Amino acid sequence: MKETSLLSAMLGVLAITSTSAMATGFVTLPSTGFTVSGGTSAYTLCNVTGDFGSDESTPPTFSPNGGANNTCAVSSSNPPLTGYTKVAETTRNLTTSGITVGTLTDQVWRDSAGTSCVYAAKIRMNNVDSDPNTAGTQYFEVNDVQRAGFRGRGPVSIAYNFVTRGAGQSDEVLFRAGLTHTAVVHEPGDDDQPLTSVAPISTNWVDFTSDVNYNDPDGSSMRDSSWFYVKSGCTSATPAAVSGVLQVREMGQEGQPLRTITLSGYAPAGADNED
Repeated sequence: MKETSLLSAMLGVLAITSTSAMATGFVTLPSTGFTVSGGTSAYTLCNVTGDFGSDESTPPTFSPNGGANNTCAVSSSNPPLTGYTKVAETTRNLTTSGITVGTLTDQVWRDSAGTSCVYAAKIRMNNVDSDPNTAGTQYFEVNDVQRAGFRGRGPVSIAYNFVTRGAGQSDEVLFRAGLTHTAVVHEPGDDDQPLTSVAPISTNWVDFTSDVNYNDPDGSSMRDSSWFYVKSGCTSATPAAVSGVLQVREMGQEGQPLRTITLSGYAPAGADNED
């Protein structure tokens, strides 16, 4: 029995590793969603090690033997895709109640034909009390980063790039991503891919679920997000910021208030922030 159980466990690990390796890189988000138990979900799963931030996550690897935990992951951020050139970059403040709780680096990468772009975002949270009127230190926690402007822009795909800087500093991974404007809090035991009855599909918005906090109450503190990428059709026009197409959401995973920071961001020409 013990030998049989061990063999089954080993085969399971190999299957997971193989699946992760095959799914490395940009993943297309179909406008019809993903088939899951009980119906359809807007979300694809990327890296759910650490149970959506409740514990320490395991970063993606790309070798040996194809690596592991690398679904949706790319190994380079410069450029995120071969043949793409960075055409815009701006650092934007994340401010709530007059307090700058972090920054978002906003980038656009474009192919040589001028028809395909990658829109990139990366969060860094500050060591600051986001609510001085409440006793203790209230650190803003980013559970979701959302980007709009992709309706009618052809197939939309997503990826992320994880960076380790040494000395205990590294990014938080991307847990899931989907075509939706509905952020859903995730607690241990929750459905990893909520149905469209909970998080309806929106072909204009992409939602990235992570867990970024300078000092997280659950102990898995990561102040930096990975690079979050959306690839879509675009034009050769000079990238311009569009009001309200970026949202950063705190969803109360450890009992925090529900808060949303809305800011301008790069988007395809003619984009809007409607659902």
